[in-house]
Amino acid sequence: MESSKKIDVVYILSEKSSGSSFLFRSLNDALGITSYPTTKHFESETLFWTKAASLLDKPQLSMLASAVPYDKDRARKELTEFLASNLPTNITFNTDEELVFNGWFELLKEFGPIFIEKSPHHLLQWNALALMLEFEKRFSDRVNCHYVCIARNPKDVFLSQFRRWNVNIAHLENQWLTTYMNWERFRDEGSARSSKIFTRYEELVADRQSVIAKICKVVGVTPKLKGEEKVRKSKSSKQSESFGYALSSSVISLAKSMGYSHSELQHTQSFKWTLYEMYIRYLYSPAKSLYRIVKGV
Repeated sequence: MESSKKIDVVYILSEKSSGSSFLFRSLNDALGITSYPTTKHFESETLFWTKAASLLDKPQLSMLASAVPYDKDRARKELTEFLASNLPTNITFNTDEELVFNGWFELLKEFGPIFIEKSPHHLLQWNALALMLEFEKRFSDRVNCHYVCIARNPKDVFLSQFRRWNVNIAHLENQWLTTYMNWERFRDEGSARSSKIFTRYEELVADRQSVIAKICKVVGVTPKLKGEEKVRKSKSSKQSESFGYALSSSVISLAKSMGYSHSELQHTQSFKWTLYEMYIRYLYSPAKSLYRIVKGV
């Protein structure tokens, strides 16, 4: 006989390079979670709901430095394999819709009673968010849904993604705006039953225990932090003072509404930035791509 106690699922939503992995590890530590589904993606990411959107023919935006959105056949194959590798063999699904909604619920049951989902690919896709809300509606009597959005100073986000993937920063600005404007819409239009929390990466670094305690209080559990994780200053953060890209007025306006000051968002026009930009575009990124080809990564 199944327990009458509801399962709690915490969705971490963000743009890439915004601290979602640090938040995920911190919550796992605080909640004492030791078991998590096997996934083919890095850092325990499932990409479940963007794959679900592809499978159910929901249009999505192309994401920079990503294969998202997947085509329908690939989405079905990867979701089927993901669930098969993490659920008992006697569980089957008759339709794509069952695969998505019932499959997710079975996954929560298998790895609950508290489950944390972190994929920084979902907040960009309104249709992925809509499917998450649909799941919440269908399983409201068995699951409590909590949504935590984490943001980071866009200067550091843009610099990190530029360094890692040589993205076009002007295009990334549009993606970042869409991502966090989706959060504003989701926060205001989403289900009133669910809890929605916004935090900043800088706050998490400065006072990890307070941020985690706030989230745990909403979930209804007592945090059990085992120790402080040392946060190393990222390579992008070390370069942020010389960041020479002028953020658009729209990015600045949205970032200010998140609590960032004008001085935190200012850029520095310098020859150093020009040299760094050329280094990443024409030396570092091509060399990294060549290395991956040679190593077969």
